[in-house]
Amino acid sequence: MVQFKIPALANWLFPAYHMSPVAFGYLMSSMSVIGVILAFPAAFICRRLGLKATVLLSVACLGVGSLWGGSANSLTSLMISRMVEGVGIGLIGVAAPACVSIWFPPRLRGRALGIWATWVPFGIVFMFNLAPVIAGKMGFRAVFYLCAVLCLVAFILFAAVFRTPDGESGDIHVEGSLGESLKYLKNRRIWILGAVFFFFNFCTLGIANTFYNTFLANVLGFSAQAAATILSINMVISLLTAPLSGLVSDWFSPNNKRYVVVAMMFFVLVSVFFMFVTGPYAIPCMWAFIVIQGTAGGEGGGAARPIAPLIMGRTAMGATMAMAVLQFSQNLGQSLGSPIFGMMLERYGWQKANLIIELPLLVIGTILAFYIRVTPKDASDKCLAA
Repeated sequence: MVQFKIPALANWLFPAYHMSPVAFGYLMSSMSVIGVILAFPAAFICRRLGLKATVLLSVACLGVGSLWGGSANSLTSLMISRMVEGVGIGLIGVAAPACVSIWFPPRLRGRALGIWATWVPFGIVFMFNLAPVIAGKMGFRAVFYLCAVLCLVAFILFAAVFRTPDGESGDIHVEGSLGESLKYLKNRRIWILGAVFFFFNFCTLGIANTFYNTFLANVLGFSAQAAATILSINMVISLLTAPLSGLVSDWFSPNNKRYVVVAMMFFVLVSVFFMFVTGPYAIPCMWAFIVIQGTAGGEGGGAARPIAPLIMGRTAMGATMAMAVLQFSQNLGQSLGSPIFGMMLERYGWQKANLIIELPLLVIGTILAFYIRVTPKDASDKCLAA
């Protein structure tokens, strides 16, 4: 909700801060850039502070950033508040999957992480439907303050409820120094998965979830509330496909799990042709895009993330660094996708900019997905719990 309050409030923020599409893109990417920087250090913050303390620090940063953003009177101040929120996103992207993984064996982890992955569509659905209503009645700043209050509630709930399992599986065991852990990054297979995840998030989070709401309102003529509701249907579909793709992934052998990721990339690739269509076929294409993109969006957490610990699962540090690679790729994709598309949008318009940017990236990403490999030695390792 904190991350996607910005696109949900686009109709209010553009005039309030006199923003161009490029500036709007930077407003989204300013948050994810911090996530890029923190992706690998987050593994060591988890080690020093513990999983629970790391998540609490993350939620605190999200709350403080939202409170700051609500009082921001300039675009610069608003961007700084997004960077504070970015610290929270950067930490939780590594710590949260570990919090889930330590409770489940590898054969059940796909469906568990698939259920956890619904945090993204849930947050976006709530924000895209609530934000326009609240902003229309109380002003857009009220949405920022609502997020701050919700972060406080989440902080209290997580502090009161979450615990790690008893025994060895409840200890993250992130061994070694930062320098020693870098050896795990020599594994080219995790970077293949990371590249696929980069292309996926560049196109979904960086472009679709950031700009499609604005396209519906400014080009197709929907009201701000209607545009937000339509886009949120995309996320409702993701709510179903995230745990379903995790369940399907668990059915496959470790090395064949990559085919679920191939399907994910193929769906995103197909959705591009329906994305920014105008004219007599605009509405049918809009609904086709919503369904196809929603199907692919849920697979990001349910299909791609469970493979990462398997690829580098020989030690707990390896599994944690694998999650860090995905977090790095996700934030890098979003941080580049939003401003690059904003610049191309100003020059070429909606549909042409979309085809120029997304098509080549998604073709490459789909091909790369076939080369994701999990060896039997990786998959049978006993240290995957962390």
